[in-house]
Amino acid sequence: MRKPIIRLENVWKTYSLGEAKVNALQGLDLEIFPGEFVAVQGPSGSGKSTAVNMIGSLDYPSRGKVYLNGRDITSFSESDLAQLRGQTIGFVFQSFNLLPTLSAIDNVALPMMFQGVSRQKQLSTAREILVRVGLGHRLDNRPGQLSGGEQQRVAIARAMANNPEMILADEPTGNLDSSTGKAIIELLKEVNKEKKTIVMVTHDVKLSREADRTIYLKDGKAVKRL
Repeated sequence: MRKPIIRLENVWKTYSLGEAKVNALQGLDLEIFPGEFVAVQGPSGSGKSTAVNMIGSLDYPSRGKVYLNGRDITSFSESDLAQLRGQTIGFVFQSFNLLPTLSAIDNVALPMMFQGVSRQKQLSTAREILVRVGLGHRLDNRPGQLSGGEQQRVAIARAMANNPEMILADEPTGNLDSSTGKAIIELLKEVNKEKKTIVMVTHDVKLSREADRTIYLKDGKAVKRL
């Protein structure tokens, strides 16, 4: 049987707002398997952002378990978790999150630096990935010299830098026009064909239809799986 890359088991996340307690997640269960293209969808306030943090191992649950490649991350120190996360998951954000003072190639090389990769290998790998995403002619350009679609391609290239098993894309087309957004989705689908697992968080029903299946959240729970 296939083993999931990510498994959330009865996950609760509770925040304190003064004396009040707010449950952003309420017993969330889900599994994501190797090679899938999964959309996580839901309205504002459904718990999508908190679910992203759990799926991406960016935060610890208040209750329940989160397993990354079968390992219970709730028992990990932050430094050990950061190392495992960096090897397993690449992140793509709506706002790109590129460093404005660095060139495209240096933005892509950055995650490799944190994994102890040599500078020569960083640059050769970053160059190769940028060529693959159609930006071989933009290696030395900074984010401010790139269009929104080009910046998102750099962000996807950066997510691929450490050859992760899974790419987590949080509203990856949210700041793009429809035609550019479609091109980004096609790029993610191409990456998925290379056996990479893609988890795309979106509020857009049309985008979720591009995925193999959709996990629909409401009030911090998975209420529907399509």
